[in-house]
Amino acid sequence: MKTDATRQKVINTVGITGILANLIFSVLKFVAGTITKSVAITNDAINNLSDSMSSIITLLGYRMGKMKPTRKHPLGYGRTEYLSAMIISVIILVAGYNCLLSSIDRLKNPAEVTVAPIALIILFISVLTKIGLSILNTKAGKKVDSEALKASGKDALSDVLVTSLTIISLIAGKFTSFPIDGVMGIVVSIFIFYAGLSSFFETNSALMGERPDKETVEKIRAIIKKHPPLKGGYDIMLHSYGPERCMGTCNVEVPTRAHAENIFDAMTDTAKEIEDELGIYFTFGLFAVNDYREDVRELKSEILTYLKEKTPHVLSLHAFHVHWDSNLVHFDVVVDFKVSNYGLYKKEILSALNQKWPDYTFEFTIDPEYD
Repeated sequence: MKTDATRQKVINTVGITGILANLIFSVLKFVAGTITKSVAITNDAINNLSDSMSSIITLLGYRMGKMKPTRKHPLGYGRTEYLSAMIISVIILVAGYNCLLSSIDRLKNPAEVTVAPIALIILFISVLTKIGLSILNTKAGKKVDSEALKASGKDALSDVLVTSLTIISLIAGKFTSFPIDGVMGIVVSIFIFYAGLSSFFETNSALMGERPDKETVEKIRAIIKKHPPLKGGYDIMLHSYGPERCMGTCNVEVPTRAHAENIFDAMTDTAKEIEDELGIYFTFGLFAVNDYREDVRELKSEILTYLKEKTPHVLSLHAFHVHWDSNLVHFDVVVDFKVSNYGLYKKEILSALNQKWPDYTFEFTIDPEYD
């Protein structure tokens, strides 16, 4: 995870660069659109203007995200960066809508487009600049984990295609009476819409909360494995409060015969190593298990095999504990996301277990596949 100073420097530099470049090209393209009477060029100018606004919002979102935690928001304001990326997406969509309206109007009311060399020069330079901005924003976004910069990078790349199509329409319009300027304006609008929707859904996913990636889960479990008597690593959930603050929870198994002090030391060491290596503040829940006994391991294996044969969607079991004095069997069963009614599905599993092992009492929890 990058330091605050590094993130601030990168985001400020990239943001200001984007603002200046887009404002300059917005003005130049408005002039070029006026000279050539091309709605496609004017739409491209509006697109650049929305990009400059996006860069301003990126900077504002970052600065708001750096506000100190308060009593009301003790985890800080880091998610403001996600909200700023969402606002950028909406601005792009509004720009696309306005461009679409003007393009449809041009189709209904065609106008002659003038090919001016200065307009072509402006557009060619714009393409090269946008390629550079796309690379800059994308690399910077990955470097400092900024959704807003990543969104701006994708938008800049779509701008390259948009401006290239505008150049084609400007040249092609000289050789045909077909209202290609209006058609290309609609195409430009579609690309703007696509960029906005893509950014919107990606940012919305981050705000709603995502399943942790496989690589991170494997690293967490590998660290847990290094600190006995902790075992496993189940129901792993990561909660992002902005690019610089992530908290995680998971359940681990410990043998019933383990000493409390040893468990505490292992949990403390594990949490510290996860935070040092992955930048995630971690807390744990405990499952006391007695699968160090051969008869418990055999019963667990038999139950898992049986459930997979009898009922669909069962993936694994954990937190398996047998109370031999009362024949009470306790465990968690992990199911896939095809299960929609947990209550009904639990009854199906319980019925299957009671038929196979009538002498046991079963208590279990159904977990979705969090990780």
